[in-house]
This record gives sequence, structure tokens and C-alpha cells, in this order.
Amino acid sequence: MMGHTEGDNPDLHIYNHTCRDLEPDMPKNSIIFKPTAPTSKHFQICDTGYANSSALTFEDPTLYTDWRIYDTTEWNEIQSLIARRANKWDQSVLINGWDEVKDITDDHILVIGQMPEDETVNGFGFKGHISRIDMILDKLEGENIVLKLHPNYKPSLPAEKRAYRKWEEMSNVQILKGFTTIHSVLPKTRVAIVDNSTAGIECMMHDVPMITYGYPDYHWVTQDMRSLTQLRGMIATVDQWYDKELTRRFLCYYIFEYLCSDIDTTMNRLKELL
Repeated sequence: MMGHTEGDNPDLHIYNHTCRDLEPDMPKNSIIFKPTAPTSKHFQICDTGYANSSALTFEDPTLYTDWRIYDTTEWNEIQSLIARRANKWDQSVLINGWDEVKDITDDHILVIGQMPEDETVNGFGFKGHISRIDMILDKLEGENIVLKLHPNYKPSLPAEKRAYRKWEEMSNVQILKGFTTIHSVLPKTRVAIVDNSTAGIECMMHDVPMITYGYPDYHWVTQDMRSLTQLRGMIATVDQWYDKELTRRFLCYYIFEYLCSDIDTTMNRLKELL
């Protein structure tokens, strides 16, 4: 549209919202952009993919001998993001504000849902996101559960409708749907169970321990659940395995060094990749 024509040997190929596995002809000299949390200004640049297909998913940054510490300024900025209810859609003209939730169950287990057609849970991960949530809720019978569905999710397939009706009848499950801010939920969360949603970033911001089962790029500071038989034990021992200090350090690295949000952070990231 701007009149650019590509030569035979461009210095760099730029892709958006994809990964190398989905682009078999992607040249080696390529980078991939993907918007992400915690605000609409943040985005990921990687030469492999995004979310659970990014290089960060497979390369543990916490192993570095000079692993960073965070300072008061960084943590204060995170508290500011919480106070203003920041999220990755906060500049979208399609969303007319987020609702606060005032009747959240105290000391609950938060189960976070995603769009089942999203390629991060259906392509990068194995399909069946709604079925996995259903199995998790069954496994946690008797626990106080808050199920926060993706704001855009509406059950459409018969199996999804059946599962949703079942969840509505479960007396221990509080269902949150539509555009409710997760920042009003997390202060009362004991532990969150996440596939690989960017909501995991907000969980880290609120010092909420996470059990993850979709291998997100932040799984380095979560309990990586490989089998449902681990779930109850992980919840019962959360005080033993959750490392708040390491999680804060990872979060500050993720937001202030790894992600991009302006020209300076973008240039710093590009220098690492190119």
C-alpha cells in the first residue's frame, strides 16, 4: 500500500502473529511480531514464534548466572498498571470498558478459559481446551472455584453447550463471562490454573501462584502440570513450591526487558535478535 517493492535478497523479513512451524518457507532472516499483555502497547518480537511457540518457551532465562534483580521503580510501575486496570485491549474501540467484580468468593481457585479456536490451544497446543477445563472442574469437586471465561467466548458446539450447562449447575463454581476485569478477581485468588493465557501475566502481577498445563512461555515460574493426577497435590502444597521472589524477577524481566512497548525497548530487543 505504501509502494514498497521487495528485492531478491531483503535484509529482513517481518511476519505478524505466526510461527516458523506454520510458515515452512519462512527465510532464516525473519522476525515475528505479536501484541500481548500487559497493555495494548506491549508486543513480543521473536525469531521463532509467539506465546508457547516462542524461543522463550524453550530457553530458561532464570538459569543465567547473572539473573537480574528488579528495583522499586519497576515494581511500582506494575502496581500502577494494576491500579489503572491495564490490559492488552485497553485501547480497543471495540470494548466499552471493563466491569469490576464485587462478589468474588474469598480464597478461591481461579480457572482461566481461552477461546478454544485460538491456535495457542488448538495447533500449538493440542485441541480440546473446553474438555480440559471440564475435567479440571470435575477434579476439583468441593473446592471454591471461580471460572473466568474468555470475554468473547460463547458456547456454540453441542458439546460446549452441554459442558456450560453442567458448570452452571455446579454449586462450587462461580462463572465470570464477558468483559470483567481480572484485576478485581486476583486479590482473592489462592492459586490460578492456566492453559497458556496472557492472563498469566496479570496473575504474576498480583503475586498469584499458577499451575499451568499448556506450556506457556512463563512456565519457568509456574508448576508445570503434566497429568491431572498432579492437580490436587499441587494445590495442597502451593506454599512449598511457589517462589514469589523468582516470579517477580521473571515478571520484571518479561515486561521491562523482553517485551517491547516503545522505540527504545524495540531497539534493544532487535539488537538481541539481529
